[in-house]
Parts: sequence; structure tokens; C-alpha cells
Amino acid sequence: MANQIQKYARLSIVIVFYVFVTQLSAQTGTIKGSVVDAKTNEPLIGASVLIEGTTLGAAADLDGNFEIHNIPAGTHTLVITYVAYKPEKKNGVAVTQNEETILKFALTPDEYALEEVEVVAQANRESENILLLEQKKSLVATQAVGARELSRKGIGNAEAAVTQVSGISKQEGVKNVFVRGLGDRYNATALNGFPIPSEDPEYKNINLGFFGTDIIQNISVNKAFSATNTGDAGGAVIDITSKQLFGDRALSIDVSGGINDSATNKNFLRQDGVDYFGFANSTRPTPGRYNFPNSLDPSEVKLPLNHSYGISLGNMFRLGENRNPLSFFVVATHSSDFSFTEEKVKNTTTDGTIFQDQTGDKYSRNIHQMILTNVDLELNKHHRLAYNFMLIHVNDQYVGDYYGYNSEKFQDSETYMGFYRRQQNNDNLLLTNQLNSKWKLRKGLEFNLGGSHNYVKGLEPDRRENYLSKVNETSYILTGSNRQKRFFSTLEENDFNIKSNIKYQLKNRFGNENSFIRLGYNGRFVNDDFEAVEYYFDALSGTFPIENLKLDDLYNQSNMDAGKFVMVEGDPNSYHVSKYIHSGYVDADYQLFKKLTANVGLKYDYVDMTVEHRVQHTAPGSESIVKNYFLPSVNMKYDLNDKNILRLGVSKTYTLPQSKEISPYQYVNISFVSQGDPQIKPSDNYNLDLKWEFYPSASELISLTGFYKHIKHPIARVDKGNSAGLLTYTNISDYATVAGMELEIRKNLLNVSNADHTKLNKLTAGFSASYTYSNLEVQIANTNPKNTQLEGAAPFLTNFDVSYQLQNQERVWMTSLVFNYFSKRIHTIGSRTFKDIIEEGVPTMDFVSSYKFNKHLSVKFKWMNVLNPSYKLTRKSSTTDDKVILNEFKKGQNLSLGVSYEL
Repeated sequence: MANQIQKYARLSIVIVFYVFVTQLSAQTGTIKGSVVDAKTNEPLIGASVLIEGTTLGAAADLDGNFEIHNIPAGTHTLVITYVAYKPEKKNGVAVTQNEETILKFALTPDEYALEEVEVVAQANRESENILLLEQKKSLVATQAVGARELSRKGIGNAEAAVTQVSGISKQEGVKNVFVRGLGDRYNATALNGFPIPSEDPEYKNINLGFFGTDIIQNISVNKAFSATNTGDAGGAVIDITSKQLFGDRALSIDVSGGINDSATNKNFLRQDGVDYFGFANSTRPTPGRYNFPNSLDPSEVKLPLNHSYGISLGNMFRLGENRNPLSFFVVATHSSDFSFTEEKVKNTTTDGTIFQDQTGDKYSRNIHQMILTNVDLELNKHHRLAYNFMLIHVNDQYVGDYYGYNSEKFQDSETYMGFYRRQQNNDNLLLTNQLNSKWKLRKGLEFNLGGSHNYVKGLEPDRRENYLSKVNETSYILTGSNRQKRFFSTLEENDFNIKSNIKYQLKNRFGNENSFIRLGYNGRFVNDDFEAVEYYFDALSGTFPIENLKLDDLYNQSNMDAGKFVMVEGDPNSYHVSKYIHSGYVDADYQLFKKLTANVGLKYDYVDMTVEHRVQHTAPGSESIVKNYFLPSVNMKYDLNDKNILRLGVSKTYTLPQSKEISPYQYVNISFVSQGDPQIKPSDNYNLDLKWEFYPSASELISLTGFYKHIKHPIARVDKGNSAGLLTYTNISDYATVAGMELEIRKNLLNVSNADHTKLNKLTAGFSASYTYSNLEVQIANTNPKNTQLEGAAPFLTNFDVSYQLQNQERVWMTSLVFNYFSKRIHTIGSRTFKDIIEEGVPTMDFVSSYKFNKHLSVKFKWMNVLNPSYKLTRKSSTTDDKVILNEFKKGQNLSLGVSYEL
């Protein structure tokens, strides 16, 4: 009986507790709404909405929306805050049980409120307005592109993003970008402030195209240098900030599909040995055996469709009595894109005589995966720990079939006509681990410490090259003289970085926090190993048709055992690089007068770089660069008034030659061979910038910049002028001069909203243009002195975009048109009596349109490369000035439709 009573008692307690909880929950309601800029109606991402006197609150998401649940019924006061905006307090907000209260807040920018940014505010740097405001407040001149702008313009990666910045362009066929006429070796790439190495031995910087916009919060471009920047840069330091969590939680799914109009109507050729995710079979054959894992014959894809999908998710936790925020955020994406180009490839002697004249069909595919993880912990609003992990895997592959005349390659054909098939894939992997910490030791004293490790593996596995010489219209023979090849190369790099500084607040007579002194140390420790081996095969006898060519029937173990051909494994070409850079610096910001603030710094770099190389048919060698650099910098900012600013920047930096540029290793491409030069020495760069900025509103800008650079011992790629088309690298002159102007305009042409900001009609435009003058006197062996421009320096660049946004409540339609143009520029500087190779000017245009049905569902249409222009490399004859087109192709138009769902 007692047990029965206890059982009923427990049941009664449960029922009472359930009724109590149910009743309690029934007495709560929800507040939801959005936070926008009062002038531009732009969503204020990460804005904080708190219920006064409680711990209840939320942060605005990517669209400025927020929701606060389980609010006790009654009347409350809301406090809305956002960095660099005036806070707002809303009294008398009524909450009714089981109902939603919908509000919209429009905050006004506070020109003087951009102080120290906490964790929630740090996540809002996707916004165009906040980036513009930070640019305005920064002492050192900088420019930035945020995720919102990238989305609006349909930009897919970091490379395309930075070309929207004035004075920056992309050279087709060359990885990475040119800044003020200075190419890859003069620039530096960072992720969250840490250096990132290259995946390709040909380049200093990692391919910016690897960084998809799914992981980018913003990209800053620093063309003016201070002591805190890397010393090895002369054009710009490009720093990619990875995405973080917005608000308390996030979950979104994106799927898209599309076509390249040139690829869809072809029986697309795809090489063997690469799986769906782009991982290549890089197994080398057993010595003396023909057991290559990959076929020589490509397969056909009937309908190549571009596609991508991705997911991002995150959550915020509150820890301990102080409710310290701990957030995690994960992004994972996969994409696959096909393209087809019809190419023309020519090469000439100095008098314009053509020795190569071929047409080619190039079938290309890019496969890409990214994983980004961010964990962020704030302690007591004074300390911060952040961990970032990133994996990027990219496979770029193509099959190229080239037909026509080549007197150097098809010497066993009476007419020098033939067929060449090249199958290449570059399988690249980057793993990055970063740990950053920020410690407020006491008021006015701050310590920052961080470290990173980058691991890069760059493979070019089983590149297949087969030459056939033409006998008659239907028959070809396999070309001799080692024209049947397979090639393997591997680059592995470990890159360790440490950075630390201590920052001490200085008092000034204005009583603000604009003055401080900072002492710091940065260390970089790089070890990389490169090895390449090539396999050569005899030409089998007989004639073969091109239309149904089956190379696997010719080159196999059976025919090798029968003595029909001999395989020779070449000696490995290799180099090992060790590079250690120790950097110490001191810099200070000080407000000299009410309107004048200065940054003065001195950086000391100790550089110890050694390249040990072993190249076929050459004795092993070793080259070292050991240098001490003292790098002063001065940056000054003068506020004419609250809308007009003058900036001055003066600095010294340097440029180290790259590992491959020092090693005499040769790399063979379709129309050229490149080889390093062990005699290269570093360049010294002297930089001067003068800039005027005018901010009509929080989202508008007009700026004009003048710049000048003096470069001692500039490094350039030159054409050595021989029949192999050999290119090399050298200190081409005693000095080079670069000068120019940059203009940037951002303007709201139409901006109309109703009283409660639920409807918006907005038209915006952006324009940038730059003119760059560069000059040097070529001083290299066997070449008469001549004046020319820097490699890749386009004299004129321009970008224009116009965007229209129509919003009604949660429904938003946005469309953008983006136009870019660069004038003709030098691709390769000619030596001996060769003229320079010129890349002709190209206009491009993209169209993007999106529609958001509600806060969850949206669609986006992209029409990229609308004009589909021809890309051309040309060179004039040394005797007649007749122009010869050395290379010409079109990339095709890309059309895609994507769907995004957010919870």
C-alpha cells in the first residue's frame, strides 16, 4: 500500500511539474525583426539586440534578422548596439504570450565610435559599410572587399575578388595577380594574418583561385606598408580573413548546376587516373616495368555539367558564470567545372619566320573541395583564443590535342606537320592550422601571440606527352628523339610561423586612445622539397590513324617485353629549400595634432635562404642568400574634416627570388620551356603613396591615389631567344621606375525606403580606374640595351559595376552587372633581337541576379564571361614590325543556377 502511495505521489509531482512548466512556457512570447543602416538600409550583420535587465538577446544574421524566444509576457526595454553605430534603446515593447512581436531598427553611423571590436563585432566584417568605415579610420591606407560585395557581384574566389580593387589585374595563363604592374614575386598572401606558401614551384604565392567565397569573410589589400607587414613585398600584402559564426547559430545548404557553352556541345575528353573528388593516382611504375596505373587514352564525357554543393553550420555556447562566448563554425564545399577552348599556338624566329603553327582543342576540368573550421573563445571580455583549420584540395586537369606545323618538334616529317597530345593534372593540397591569442594584461597593455603550420603537397602526376609526325592525310608515325614522355613531380613544403607583439597605450594631449607603441617579433621557417622524374619511350614503327588513335595498344608491357620499344627513366631533378626569416620591429602610432596622426616604424629582417639542387646533366649545386635588412616606414593621416582625409606612406621593402628561379631546373610547357638562374639576387623596393579620400556617406567613397616605386635590381622573366622557346629569370636592369594614379568611386544613385524600412528601392554603382607608368633599361647578355615596361604592367585598368536591389519585407531581388578591362601589357620581355611578347587588352563582363523568397530560401542565376573575348599573345617581327599572334583562345560563357536554403 505504501508503495502504491509513493507511486501516486511521484506521478502527482510529475503532473504538477508538467502543468507548471507548460503554464510557464505559455506565458512567454517572441520578439523578432531586423537591424539595418538608417541611411542605406544595408543589414547590420552581428548587431546585438538585448532585453535590458535580462540575459536574453540575439545577434543579427547575414540579412540583419534576429529572433529572441521565451521572453516573459509583459513590457520590456530593448537595447540595440552595433560597432561604429549609435546605440538605440526601445522602451515599452509589449510581449504577448504565444505571440510574435515584430520590430525593425534603423541605426545611425557614429563616425567616432570605431574603437576596440569584440568577438560579435569581429564577425560583421562581411558588410560593405563596416569595411568602408574601417578603411576610413585606419591610419595606414588599405582597401577591402567583403563577402556581401562578393555575393552581390557573383564573384567565386579570392583571385576574382582582388581584381575588383583599383590597380590590380589578372594575367591570363599566369597564376595570381599583378598589383600596380608588379607580379607574383612582388606580392605576399596571408590567411588571418599568417603567411601562406605556394602549391606550385613556379610561383611565390598560392593560387588565389583556390579560395572560394564560401570561406571568405573579407579580403584586405595593403599597398602601403608598415613595420607590421612582411618585408618581402613590393606590390601588396593580400590578407584573406576566413568566415566566422554570425549570431548564435547557423545552418545553410547551397546547391548549383550549370554549363560552359563551349564544352556542352563537345564529346568532352577526360584523362584517366583522377577520381570524382579530384584525387589523382600518382603511383610511379616499378623500375624496369611498364606498369603505369593510368591509361594513355582519354575517355569521353557526353554531357559535362558544372555543379557544386556546400554546407555551413555553427553554434554559440555560453560558458561559466560570466557566460563567456564559445563559438564554432564549419564550412564544407565541393565543386566541379568543365571548360573547352580552341587554341592557336605559334612561335617565330627573330625575323618573324614561323617555326610553330598549331591549332589545339583543350578540354579542362577543375575539381575543388574546401573545409574550414573556426573555434573562438572569449574570456571575460579581455582575452581571446581562436583556432582555425583549413583544408583546400584542388585538381586542375586538361587534355590538349594540337595539330599542325612545328619544325622543331616534328623533324622526322617531311612537311614538319604533326599531332601532339598533352594530358596534365595538377593535384594540390593545403592543410593549415592556426592558433591566435589576445591577452589584455591590464588597462593599456596588451599581448598578442600566435602560431601557424602550413603543409603543402603539390603533385603533377603522370603528365603524358605523345608526338606523332604526319606522313600523309590519313597516316602518322610516332615521333622519335624522346618525344614520347611521362612525367611525375612532387612538391612538399612545411611552413612554420610565429608572431608576437606587445602593445602599450600612450597618453597624448587629446585624452584619446589613438596613440600607442608596439614591439613585435615574427618568425618564418620554411623547408620544401621538390623532385621530378621523366620517362622516355622509343617510337614504335608503323603508321597510325589520328581519328581513332589507341596509344594503349602500342605502349604496354607486352610490346615492351617483345622489344618493340625501350623505356628509359631519367635521372631525378630535385631541389631542397630552407628559408628562415627572423623579423623584429618597433612601431608607434601617435596623434601629433588634432587632425594629424602618424605611424613610424622600423623593421629588421634577417634572411637565410639556401637552395640545394640536383639537375640532370648538371653537377649538384647550392646557392645561398644571407641578408640583413633595415626597413623604415612612415605613414601619416590628416583629417581635413569629418569626410575628407589625406594619407602619406613612405617605406622600404625587398623582394627575394623564388626557389625555382634560383635552381637551373627546366619545366616544359606547350609553347615554352622555363629555367632558373642561380645568379639572381634580391631586389630592393622604395615605395611612396599619397592618397585623398572623400566619404559622402557611410556607403559612398571617392578616392584618388598617386604612387611611385623605385626598384633596384628588378627580377623579370625573359625570352632567351632560342629554338626551344626557353624562358629564364634574371635581374634585368639596375633599376626600374613605376608610377601611376588610381581613382575609385562608390555611389548610391537611388536609395528610397519607406518609413519602417520594410521596403527598399536601391541602385548603386562602383567605378575604378588606374594608370601605371613603368620603365626600365634592359641590361642582359647578348641584348642591346633598350627601354621597356615591367612584365605584366598594364598601363590602363578599369572596373565598373552597377547593382539594383528591390526589397519588400523578406522578399529581395538583386541584380548586378560587372565590367572589367585591361589594356595591352608585356607578357615576356624579349632578349637578343626578339621583341617583347604582348598580351592584348581584354574586356570582360558578368551578369548576376538573385531572388530571396523569404529568410530561408533563395535562388541565384549567373551568366559569366558574357562577352567571351579572345585572349591573345602577340609579338612583332624584329625586321618588319609585322605582328604575329603567338597564342589565341576563348574561354566560353558559363551559365549556372543555384539554390540556397538557410535555417
